[in-house]
Amino acid sequence: MPKLETGLDSVRRGDFSLSLCSRAVLWCLAVVCLSGCQSVAYYTQAAVGQSALLWQSRPIDEVIRDPKTSDPLRDRLRFVESVRDYAESELFLPATGSYRRFTDIGRDFVLWSVVAAEEFSTEPKLFCHPITGCVAYQGYFDRVDALAFAEGLESTGYETAVGPVAAYSTLGWFADPVLSSVLHYPDTQLAELIFHELAHELLFVPGDTTFNESFATFVARAGVEQWLTDSGRTATLEEFKADAVRHDKTVNLIRDTRLALGELYARSITQVDMRLQKRMMLDELVEDYRKFRKTSLVSNWDGWFEEGLNNAKLASVGSYHDDIDLFASLFEKADHDFEVFYFSVRALAASRNAAQD
Repeated sequence: MPKLETGLDSVRRGDFSLSLCSRAVLWCLAVVCLSGCQSVAYYTQAAVGQSALLWQSRPIDEVIRDPKTSDPLRDRLRFVESVRDYAESELFLPATGSYRRFTDIGRDFVLWSVVAAEEFSTEPKLFCHPITGCVAYQGYFDRVDALAFAEGLESTGYETAVGPVAAYSTLGWFADPVLSSVLHYPDTQLAELIFHELAHELLFVPGDTTFNESFATFVARAGVEQWLTDSGRTATLEEFKADAVRHDKTVNLIRDTRLALGELYARSITQVDMRLQKRMMLDELVEDYRKFRKTSLVSNWDGWFEEGLNNAKLASVGSYHDDIDLFASLFEKADHDFEVFYFSVRALAASRNAAQD
C-alpha cells in the first residue's frame, strides 16, 4: 500500500482530502453496522484502501502545473483531461469530479479481485453488500488478503480465480482519481477504461453484475469508436475494430465452453465422469484458443489461458460480456444516439427490477 502522506504538503491540500477520507471511513463504517461484525475486517481494509487513494490524490491541473512533474506524466494527464471532457460533452456521461484528480499508487494494480464458483456450476458465487447488492466478485487492496480469502473458499469446495485490477469505480460515492496504474495504457485502452468506469456512475443496478459490466463494456467500446471517428483517426479506428473482433472471437470460445459445461453439469452422471468430461472440455478450450492464436494477432489472452482454467475464471469473463448483444441491439434501435440509448437501458433496468420483485 502507498504510505499515507504526512507533513506540510498534506496539510496544505488536506481540506479536500480529509473531507473525502472522512466520508470514506464513515461510509464503510455504516456498511459494517449494516452487515454484521463478521465483515468488519473486510470493510476496514476497504475503508483504509479507499481513504489512501483519496488522501494522496491531487487535482490534475495542479500536477500539470507542477514544475517537478515529468513531461511524459504531464502529457498523459492532459490526455486524461481531454478524454474526460469528451465523455461529458459527447457521450453524455456524468459530469462528476471523477478523473479530475490523480493518485500515484506506487504499484501496478490497485485491487485484487476474487471470483468463485462451485466445482460443477458455471454460475459465480455472489458476495452481498448493503450498498452494491450482490456482486460476482470481492475486491481486496492487498494481494495477500485476496489469496487468503480465496484459499478459505477453496477449503469449502469452491474453485476460485484471483486477478489484478488496475482501476475501479465507487459508483459516484466519491470522485474517483485517475491512478498511476493505468497511465501506461495506449490511448484507446485508457479512453475505454475511463468511459467504462464513468458508465458505472451513470447506471448501476444493485445485484446484477452481468447487466452492469456488460453495459459499461459496451458503452466504453461504442464511446471509443465515436471518439476516434470524431478525432479523424481512421487508421486507429480500424485497428480498434479489428482488435474488438479478435477479442469477441476469444470471448465466444470461452462462452461456448461455459454453455457446454452448463449442459454437462445438468446431466445425471457420476461426479467422476463429470469431472473427467469437464477437464476434457477445458483442455479443448485451450487447444481451440491455440489454433485461433495461430491465425490471428491476438496475444493478450495468452497469460489468462496459461494460468489454468476453472469455472470461476470462465464466469469472470461472462460477467463482462454476456449481455453485450442486448446493448448493441438497443444502441442500433437508438440510431447510435447515446442519450436515447441510455433512456432505453434505464427502462430495461427498471423492468428487470420489477420482474425480480
